[in-house]
Amino acid sequence: MSGDDKKTLLAMLRDHLASELERSTRIARDAADAVTHEDNRPEGDKDMRSTEASYVARGQSERVREIEHAMLKLAAMPLRNFSPDDSIEVSALIDVENEKGTTTYWLVPAAGGERLALANQPIVTLTTTSPLGRALLGLVAGDDAEVATPQGMRSYAISRVR
Repeated sequence: MSGDDKKTLLAMLRDHLASELERSTRIARDAADAVTHEDNRPEGDKDMRSTEASYVARGQSERVREIEHAMLKLAAMPLRNFSPDDSIEVSALIDVENEKGTTTYWLVPAAGGERLALANQPIVTLTTTSPLGRALLGLVAGDDAEVATPQGMRSYAISRVR
């Protein structure tokens, strides 16, 4: 994949986050309005509707902040082309094999777990703070990574870095 492909992936990811930000902002606004809505006025000292609505509003507002923060981190991410012998850093595309098959990950500073596709090739974003992302940092093609999961240790073989 070329540098232009990574620019395309970044644009796709940013567009996805922009849509998610718009949706989450709308939900947060609706949740905030629900806190003071007349249907949520307490009917007694044990009635928690307004309090519960405020928890939802706070959670939705936090989601908006997380997306905004992710967008800022992605805007500052350098896009780099990697040679086959380079060690894994942010913006690397990594083909990783395990017992379930091969997955192509794109190592990014934020917005992990998003599924993208470029030329019909599925690509999953992986953050540097995730257990697998941390394990891959600094490794090269041909290395193996061991990651502790709730299901036990998992082994991953790095077949290509680009």
